[in-house]
Amino acid sequence: MRYAPAANSRYAAFPPSGGSSPLGTWLRSVLQRLVPARSGAPVPRDHSRELAEVRAYAMSVRNSDPGFASDLFAAADRHERMPN
Repeated sequence: MRYAPAANSRYAAFPPSGGSSPLGTWLRSVLQRLVPARSGAPVPRDHSRELAEVRAYAMSVRNSDPGFASDLFAAADRHERMPN
């Protein structure tokens, strides 16, 4: 690997000439698998699933914080009655 002085640090590393480094190739392949490609179209939301998750969370905290659980249940009920 060759090193050259950089403006903001003592040395900057450059991959060997003739292509990208094996580490760069590996990192690119990992990132492509981890970060899904964006199609540009928004992902549709599943409101019934979200409401079920809020209610399940409210059930999980109802013994430790009944007031907060009541607020969560009320919010879920309000959102269920809202038009899509």
